[in-house]
Amino acid sequence: MPVQPLENQHTTAPKNINIAVLYAQADEEYWQGLKKHFTGLANIHKNIRIWAASDVELGGEVKRETKEELKKADITLMLISPDFINDKIIDGEARFLLETYARFSRSDEYRQNERFIVPVLLNHLYGWEDIYDEQYEIEDLRVFDKILSSSDNLDEAYARIAKSLEEYIERINAKAVKITIPTWIGFISGIMYNDGFVRNKKTSLYQKYKRELSFSLNDNLDQVCDAFKAGEANLIWSTIDRLPYVVDKVRDWHPRVIYQASWSNGADAILARRPIKSVRDLKGKKVHFPLDSPSQTFLHYVLREQKLSLQDVTLVPQRHTNLDQLSKAFIADKSIDALVLWSPFVEACLSEAEDVHVLAHSGQYPNLIADVLISSEEYIGLNREELQEMLKGWLLEVKEFIGAPEYQQSAVQVLIDAIIRPLPAIIPSTIRTSLVEALTNYFESSLGKVHLCTQEDNLHFFGLGPHRGDALGEQLYDKFLALEYPHLMNDPGLQWGSIVDASLIEGVFLR
Repeated sequence: MPVQPLENQHTTAPKNINIAVLYAQADEEYWQGLKKHFTGLANIHKNIRIWAASDVELGGEVKRETKEELKKADITLMLISPDFINDKIIDGEARFLLETYARFSRSDEYRQNERFIVPVLLNHLYGWEDIYDEQYEIEDLRVFDKILSSSDNLDEAYARIAKSLEEYIERINAKAVKITIPTWIGFISGIMYNDGFVRNKKTSLYQKYKRELSFSLNDNLDQVCDAFKAGEANLIWSTIDRLPYVVDKVRDWHPRVIYQASWSNGADAILARRPIKSVRDLKGKKVHFPLDSPSQTFLHYVLREQKLSLQDVTLVPQRHTNLDQLSKAFIADKSIDALVLWSPFVEACLSEAEDVHVLAHSGQYPNLIADVLISSEEYIGLNREELQEMLKGWLLEVKEFIGAPEYQQSAVQVLIDAIIRPLPAIIPSTIRTSLVEALTNYFESSLGKVHLCTQEDNLHFFGLGPHRGDALGEQLYDKFLALEYPHLMNDPGLQWGSIVDASLIEGVFLR
């Protein structure tokens, strides 16, 4: 019998919960009895995928597939019996699973992404508690109270197991929406909606859907992409100029742009020594900038706008460079003619180097550098109503932020508190105070250099409503794709229509 996943009538529904069933061929009748109840589960919870190895006699192919299925399973059901223990393949895979689980349960990943193993004793097996002692204390697993014996009413026992699995399915479905953002004030409205970075039960999202939000900071796009692929982030940030790179890196996860958070309105800048008075004066000069960053895009764009080719300037990209160190190197080394960075490093250079001034900034090139949120097609399909509720709350915070200066100050304090709060208690109060002062100066100076995007901005960005046919985001994306990623221009998977899901924003109605 071939190895097949158990499907239901809703075969087109996205599935993000994997359930694996491990049993010996001799116990097929037990699986068939349980399978009837699993069919009901699959119809109720349309995002589950149930896999079972139906014939372990096929050898290596089944062994390889079984190992892969066990690796990705959120829930594993082990139907333990004497035949289970005596089957070398099944017993071997069970030991592999338990060893993996033992390592996983001690990791940070486990705390973020719980996995469940459900052992079921099909009939009496002397010493079952000690069989896998070398791999794991099997009595500590989660559902050993669901044991079958010959005196059990099997249908009732199967129903208890299915009910227990349903509790885990609901628990997995109710995981927090995990969002990774950069250290940039352009995402402050989301932080305000959640009243900080950590899970909060006061949001409309929780009140309506029992879902919480969790924010984390990461400015490294490669690490952000890795977190997205590992399931450690459900929504991630990108600037639109870096979007082709990000989408290409995570394309197997079917990324979709769902929201525009902000425009840079002066935060990105080209700094130069005083003798350099205009962008055209950069001809023949040495310019440093972080590689594969919005600074690189901004520099390239401004040079072209000023009729300079990239060959006219000595470009010195800095790979994997600490931006604070890059700023300090520019301040100290006067052989570096110009530097391209963003706030707060721009302000640091201006305050510490007397001969430095701003040559050009993003406020002079409006609607150029945009911050967006990305999710996966699968996650959107499973969480459409929840994501719309979140975006609605986010946009309402934008309205309040724009309309009330005093609210802006309280928002800055919420953001600073969210960053400072996780610091170890051992850090002296004087250091904490200096950090608070530095962050306050940074975020307050950034307030005038950001435009938080309203619902109207999003409609224009995605070409919706009165802007249908005039998607500003598409125009920018195509421009950057041609300028920065010409090798990807004809890739069908990277065209605007393939990477955007505007339906969430289109479905948000603000009061």
